[in-house]
Amino acid sequence: MDNKLKINHFKELYKSLKTPFPPINFLILGMLMGLEQRWINLKSKQAVDKAIEDYNSKMSKMVDYDQNIYKAIVEETEDGGFTIGYYPEDEDE
Repeated sequence: MDNKLKINHFKELYKSLKTPFPPINFLILGMLMGLEQRWINLKSKQAVDKAIEDYNSKMSKMVDYDQNIYKAIVEETEDGGFTIGYYPEDEDE
């Protein structure tokens, strides 16, 4: 029954909390499965948030971060298709 737990720490915790009464073991396992899923969600959210924060801090330190953003120009071709081009704005126009 303890193979439903994914993380070894929770498996060891279940083994240490196991009793001779199967209904109580079932409740303990259910509680640990719920806690484990919450813990996995929390850790993954923290990892993603930290990665985004690191990325944003690195990008904000770049010199050319905001300077090289151009408007996309979409033009219809003669055969009915479209082309997309990125052209820097001329100072003359």
